Amino acid sequence: MALQESVTAGNYTLQVETVVEGLEHPWGMAFISEDRFLVSERNSGTIRVGSAAGGISEPVWTAEDMFRYEGETNRSQAGLFDIVLHPEFASNGWAYISYSRETDRGAAIAVIRARVVQDSDGTRLEDVEDIFVMKEEDQDSSGLHFGGRMAFDPSDNSLFLSIGERRNISRAQDASDQAGSILRMTESGEPHEANARFEVEDEEGESDPYLFSIGHRNVQALGVNPVTQELWAVDHGPQGGDEINLVAAGNNYGWPFVTGGKDYSDAPLGVGDGMEGMTPPAHVFEKTKAPSGLTFIPEGTDYEDWSGDMLIGAMHAEAVVRVRIEDGAVAGTETIEIGRRIRDVQLGPDGHIWLLTEHSDGQVLRLARAAD
Repeated sequence: MALQESVTAGNYTLQVETVVEGLEHPWGMAFISEDRFLVSERNSGTIRVGSAAGGISEPVWTAEDMFRYEGETNRSQAGLFDIVLHPEFASNGWAYISYSRETDRGAAIAVIRARVVQDSDGTRLEDVEDIFVMKEEDQDSSGLHFGGRMAFDPSDNSLFLSIGERRNISRAQDASDQAGSILRMTESGEPHEANARFEVEDEEGESDPYLFSIGHRNVQALGVNPVTQELWAVDHGPQGGDEINLVAAGNNYGWPFVTGGKDYSDAPLGVGDGMEGMTPPAHVFEKTKAPSGLTFIPEGTDYEDWSGDMLIGAMHAEAVVRVRIEDGAVAGTETIEIGRRIRDVQLGPDGHIWLLTEHSDGQVLRLARAAD
């Protein structure tokens, strides 16, 4: 599909503008001012600074200890992932960065934080420190299903982090394992005191203290609704079965027992739509979207008809998916075809919708309402 110059979405016509080109599989972005943003490049492990005027810097930080799977497959999903800003970024300057770190056992999901310094010498990251490193016994050398998406809860500045099941489906149901889950930690990386304790079948095992929810396959779209403070996650299905979940502490979201998809061999998976003790999804997509990146449309924007809606990036569908949410339930969806694999979606300080495209020659796109 070719990149669209304009798209019709709901009652709006949106102009599609290419702001930056030439990025190496961009993964996450975060605005550090009204017109400047950080953007991560997955394969090269670098962070650059972009501008709304179209500028892009040389790398300002590189993950020197990054894991990138090297083997017969070119399907490695490892690398540099998300960037999110602390809710009090304006005063403390903290940016949080997730990536796959090389270890003796293979790879660990790691989160670091760094202070973003902006002065006459440019933009740089200082005071870099580890916040979280996946525990040693959960590390392995798979190049798949890292998760890596983050979201802050501004009510207490706690941080959510998704970790995929590393292409080992049984790990999503093991509450002693950090894989296949959503974790919650404090802003400095300790387990959150409100996390649930899950039952563990192994008598010698213990529920991991970081676990907020389990039973996830590979969540790469995660966000807190700024009005309701609810956590929403969109999970990759296997072959079909991409699903939206309203996530609460202590819930098990069922993978691989509850899924709307099937194995890549076309063999059936799971037991169907529900299973006792497992929370069903809020919505299952009939067609594969490959969801990545999530944001909400608040009141007071140019998109007044979309207030409260969720926007999800869709790589396979080459689109943005708009989700209408009413009373904590999915009331409808609209697929807005862009013509590029959309890795991340953000609402910028300018009120426009900003997108990252998941390509070796990746782009930063801006969607803006056309004049009525």
